[in-house]
Amino acid sequence: MNSSEYTPTTLTMTGKSVDEIRNRLWQEYGNNYRIIDQQTVLQGGFLGFFQKKNCIKVSFVVKDRGHSEQEDFSTAKESIIKNSKMDYSKLVVKQYNELTGMMAQMNSQIEDLKITSVEKKHPSIVKIEKLLEDNEFTHAFINMISSKLKNESTLEDLNDFEQIQEKVVGWIGRSIKVAPEVYYKIPHIIVLVGPTGLGKTTTISKMAAKLILDAKKKGEPLPNVRLITIDHTRVGAEAQLRKFGELMHVRVDKAESPVDLNDIIQECKDSTDYIFIDTSGFSPNDYDNIAKMRNILNLQGFSLDTYLVVAASTKARDLKKTIENFSLFNFNSVIITKCDETTSYGNVLSVLYESNKTIAYITDGQKVPNDIKKASVREFLYRLSDFTVSKVYIDDMFPEDE
Repeated sequence: MNSSEYTPTTLTMTGKSVDEIRNRLWQEYGNNYRIIDQQTVLQGGFLGFFQKKNCIKVSFVVKDRGHSEQEDFSTAKESIIKNSKMDYSKLVVKQYNELTGMMAQMNSQIEDLKITSVEKKHPSIVKIEKLLEDNEFTHAFINMISSKLKNESTLEDLNDFEQIQEKVVGWIGRSIKVAPEVYYKIPHIIVLVGPTGLGKTTTISKMAAKLILDAKKKGEPLPNVRLITIDHTRVGAEAQLRKFGELMHVRVDKAESPVDLNDIIQECKDSTDYIFIDTSGFSPNDYDNIAKMRNILNLQGFSLDTYLVVAASTKARDLKKTIENFSLFNFNSVIITKCDETTSYGNVLSVLYESNKTIAYITDGQKVPNDIKKASVREFLYRLSDFTVSKVYIDDMFPEDE
């Protein structure tokens, strides 16, 4: 065969590495080959999309014994260059159109999934979510209830909306944590803290009066009660407390410093059953004054029964802030005031559930001591708006409120 008639065949081989390819070439061709090009490429994919992993691509020629290696290489190189001079424009347009179609199909599938997810939400779940929204439960609480319905209800259950309502009311009830009765060593020191304007002074008066009147009703010895105010910010706070003290025949003292407060308590600790401390009301963002008040209440050798006072109508976001910033008082539980000024309690119940806080008392008016009562799961469930669960069902579900 003449050299002018010989055209070496250009072949390619891919592998994980050049060494791996060389071994395979040696096994197949011995020394009768020459590598003319190598490059790193990505396996699979489409126009750069969905590619898998790097590999080595080697171009080589099989040598003819009658030709020099240089002739083989030059001829093969010219062949590669010649073959590479193709018109890629039509291919690119074709691949672009295919990619556009693929993306359109993917977008359509995503939209179908969105529609399907909405359609799969059972009407009973949609109605329950609306009821919870109307009662001002937080989105986090609503999502929790919705997830429980999806995971713990059969289709047959969901088709019975009355049963679903009962199930949800039960979950709401079990999310409400009522503070247990705790007995403190005498003197039992009770402290109320919280933002201004929530009725802390009136609430303290109600709590003190209730202790005395309950003892009278039971024919028991009247407890010895003391009232102390450290409220220096609200005009008339001391006068209001002294007026209640006169009506109940209870002594009222004022403390202006940690030393004052400690001296008063040391003086009456052996002769007093209950000491109520009324504090200044500050904005949840007034960190300096909150810290100063905490310092006044830093009583050595005494356990404080501390309650955070919040209003039933407080927005969920503000309530979270209040709980966070008053947490340095290590309050045991919450007293919800102004329950007569709203019909929706979902905001407070949601945040207290999420914050793992208990409820001790609720107040629903200005009358002393009538308008205060121990927190009750039943009472909150009775007040849910637009739920059609019967009172009898609620009573049966939560008999511990008896």
